[in-house]
Amino acid sequence: MVLCGKETINYNGSQVGGMLAELMDLPFVSLATNLEMNGNVATINKEMSGGVEVVEVNTPFVLSAAKGMAEQRIPNMRGIMAARTKPLQVIPPAACDALTSFESYALPEAKTECKYVDAGNVAELVDLLHNEAKVI
Repeated sequence: MVLCGKETINYNGSQVGGMLAELMDLPFVSLATNLEMNGNVATINKEMSGGVEVVEVNTPFVLSAAKGMAEQRIPNMRGIMAARTKPLQVIPPAACDALTSFESYALPEAKTECKYVDAGNVAELVDLLHNEAKVI
């Protein structure tokens, strides 16, 4: 089971879990609010518009958790101090083929300056749109 959060740097689009599931060829459940395991079967409540959907999925799977699925736990001082003396095992990364390739890169054209048109001067705006505006 791979657990992912909902909020990500991709504008909170919750895309990382789905992409990871696709790359690993595993089922994906998004916006989970509750998870219960019974052997190899997970029962998951997920948010949807108008209510809650209950989904069952066999392991392995990828899940993105919504707010409220788990409560944050703040470690106590004893646990923090004990963790300092525990050995840290560093596992080297496994070699794999690149999943992306670089084709080319070019800077976009510099933007031209903005022209401000008075709200009451519609004729000037129409003239600028017909004669100077670029259609992309």
